Formats: sequence, C-alpha cells, structure tokens
Amino acid sequence: MRKWTRQDYRTMPWKNGGGSTTELAIFPEDAKLDHFIWRLSTASVNTAGPFSHFSQIDRTLAILSGAGLVLHTDESTHAPTESVTLERTTAPHRFPGEMPIHATLIDDPVVDLNMMTRRDVCQHHMQRLGEGSHFVSAADAQQVLLYCANGEAVLRSGEVITQGDLVLFEEDHERTGVTLEFSAHTDAEVYLITIHFLAER
Repeated sequence: MRKWTRQDYRTMPWKNGGGSTTELAIFPEDAKLDHFIWRLSTASVNTAGPFSHFSQIDRTLAILSGAGLVLHTDESTHAPTESVTLERTTAPHRFPGEMPIHATLIDDPVVDLNMMTRRDVCQHHMQRLGEGSHFVSAADAQQVLLYCANGEAVLRSGEVITQGDLVLFEEDHERTGVTLEFSAHTDAEVYLITIHFLAER
C-alpha cells in the first residue's frame, strides 16, 4: 500500500489562466504527460474553455466542489452535438480523451477529479462511495486507488485517510486481484478507482 497526502502533490497553472491542475499520482512514477499509463489529478476550473486533446486516452471526470460543468461536443467536428451536465450528485462521466469538448460552468468555479488511462495498456472504472462499511473485491484489477474527497475513512489496517489523501493498493500476486475494506464516516465522500491491465506489465 502507498499513501499520498496534500504535501506530496504538485499544482500547475494552465497556460490560458483559466484554472490549474494538481497531479495526485502518475504511473509509472517518473512518467510525463506524453507517456504515462495512468494519471489521477484534480483541477480548479475558473472559466469556460476547451478540454486538452489526449489521443488514445480514456478519461473519467467527477465534480468535487462547485455547482458543476456542462460538457459540450465541439460543433466544428460536424458530429451530432450533445452535452452532458456534471454536478456533485451525478455519477463520474467517462469519455475518450481525443473527443473535442468545450466546458462551461453552471455557476461558480469548480474543482473536479480526473482519471486518465492509456487505452491500449489498461482500463479503469471510477465510482463514488459514501458513509458506511465497504468491502471491495476487484478480481480483475491489478491496482486500486482510493481518494478521500471529503470527511475521513478508516482502512482495515487501522490507517485513517482524511480529505485530500490518496491510497494505492496493488495485487499481492500476479492476476489475483485486489481486495480491501474500509469504513467511511458520516458525510465522507470517497472515490474508488479500479485499474485493469490488458497484458502483463
């Protein structure tokens, strides 16, 4: 198990001044934006604007604070126009990283959680969990990330994770999957992300 806290993260302002991104974790650990296998980050979005283009990347987005975002497909592609509204209460939304998207704010600035995985190497699934006891049996996953967005949770080991903490679990033996247990306290909001590799690493 590996744990990161707020002191471990790095924040990078956007070139256009519309917000900033905080990298929580990247794999491999020394990877850059052009060759990571997966990357988990948060972003502070202050103004409307286009999403960056990430070829061969699958993305999942969830709203951590603020009223939310509306994701619009770029009309210049001549594809059918559609929009997706993301709010604190909606499920995380998955989409291809190369899809041309323009985001608008529903009201005030937001903070979102963004998971990205390289499509030809691995797949991921994100879900939000709340108060209560949780047993996770991810038989097909080689790695599992647990991010505490609000409140706190206690792992089976007794380790406490609080707002902003991230924990990585990995399978003990090849292709045995990952299991974990934790208890989320009242008003806790925890994001569980499973990662399944398509071939041996």
